[in-house]
Amino acid sequence: MTVSLYLVHGWGFDASFWDPMLQHLPSLKASVVDKGYFGCHYAAPKPEQPYLAIGHSAGTLDLLGQDLPGCLGLIMFNGFGRFSESNDFPEGVPLRVLERMKRQLQRSPKTVLNDFRQRCGTDKPIPSDPVTAVLDQGLEHLIQNDERNAVTRWENRLHWMTGLSDPFLPAQAGFSVPGKRVEGGHLLPLEQPELCADFVLRQVEQHG
Repeated sequence: MTVSLYLVHGWGFDASFWDPMLQHLPSLKASVVDKGYFGCHYAAPKPEQPYLAIGHSAGTLDLLGQDLPGCLGLIMFNGFGRFSESNDFPEGVPLRVLERMKRQLQRSPKTVLNDFRQRCGTDKPIPSDPVTAVLDQGLEHLIQNDERNAVTRWENRLHWMTGLSDPFLPAQAGFSVPGKRVEGGHLLPLEQPELCADFVLRQVEQHG
């Protein structure tokens, strides 16, 4: 059985985020979403044949909240089922931090993005002028959404890898199902694209 890939990047990045990893997966067909944070919104169609859905950071939250017919399994890099703090999730990012980002975004989106990306571990400049409204919507999604219950729905079909030095505690914690922690930060597909590609290939072989 031929297995293809459906990929969703995280907040503050674009579809090119996946390029380094996909260069190590030349034989696999990939459908790559662009969330439109920099104006190039592309709602990539989900593959018709059986596929694995791959998310990074906020992209994992997106995938957990979607209906994914034909999806054989989820692969999560630096992911989480909830990002913001709540009474039953004290390890979440404080709401005051996210609300401050939303306010600053209206005044200086480039500054907010560059600060965020540096915290993630990259000095690579943003690809083009940011679209403030779409970024704001993405932050609101991180504040409001809680997909922890969806994790149990996928159970042994959810495969995750996260960095031991990820600066975001929800991502560092991983998921409630068994996964893999490796040396690295919040941008594993950029930092260690070959390692992530090998992780994907193992799941392709398992589900194929």
